[in-house]
Amino acid sequence: MTSALMLPAVAEILRNRPQPLIVFRIEDLVILGANKATYELLGRVPDSLDGLRTIDIMNPDDRSRVEETGRLLASGAIEGYRAVRRLQRANGTELRTNVYVQVTARDGNRFCLAVLEPETTVERWPYFDASLKIGLAVTDHDWTIEQVSSDIEGILGCRPETYKGSSLLGLFQPAEVQSFMSAVGRVASDGGAVTLRTHLRACDDGWREVLCLVAAMCQHSPPRLGLTLVALADSSVELSSELHQQLAALGDDVLGGMGQVRSRVASGSLSTRQWQILSRLVLGERAQDIAAALYLSPSTVRNHLTAIYRKFGVHSQAELLAKLLQTLG
Repeated sequence: MTSALMLPAVAEILRNRPQPLIVFRIEDLVILGANKATYELLGRVPDSLDGLRTIDIMNPDDRSRVEETGRLLASGAIEGYRAVRRLQRANGTELRTNVYVQVTARDGNRFCLAVLEPETTVERWPYFDASLKIGLAVTDHDWTIEQVSSDIEGILGCRPETYKGSSLLGLFQPAEVQSFMSAVGRVASDGGAVTLRTHLRACDDGWREVLCLVAAMCQHSPPRLGLTLVALADSSVELSSELHQQLAALGDDVLGGMGQVRSRVASGSLSTRQWQILSRLVLGERAQDIAAALYLSPSTVRNHLTAIYRKFGVHSQAELLAKLLQTLG
């Protein structure tokens, strides 16, 4: 952490992050520094990554995708992404990791942070502040909206049922459609998810600035899409690596389950939190385990469960699972 490439702001970030973290230059992917946790994870000597390009420590098959995504980051089309990468350890073995990359600015310099989360990690990072306004949406293959969470009304002002059957692209400011298409192209070819700052049409015909995490829901072309939206009260809000990780984790947790049962629930009838709990219920998790995983009290989870059961016309987790299995079969 004493490299000539090291900026004071980079050194400060590395000192304050316990997770494995690499900081690299956005223009050419040159590594500016990495923290102790990264060197321990990769079995490398401290400072030995400084000056290398990020693609130098990756499986050759991943390198072209990393360079292409780097160009999207440098152009401003996206602000962050999550993908699975195969990193090379010092002993020649490979480590599969979830890599969360996001652009940041410090002291007039722009660079990228890459947080590494080995796929063997059992506990994900905590979820975000519940005060944030978060909405979810899934589409069909024509990018027609099939399902939204009830929270969408707090972000865009329209009742959630008004979005069902509408065009997703019609929500975007025309000048930002191309950036969105570039983001979709990235996740369609590389998997994972990307995050971009964009503007969506509100009910008053104005525009609302949001952070939008986009994930491909299938391998078809074009794919069905899942979106996680966060309202931005202040346009100066920066996409932190923690928020990007948390959005990606929420998308992983919820969007798949939401897409699976989307036709069994009235659009807008469940909140983001209720979709999150339902997705875990479908996997067979118990209420106390859900509460622990989501940093909620057991009573809060029970209240959400009561609302979910009521909307499905059942009285227990067993009845709910039986009903979903019957309808999905």
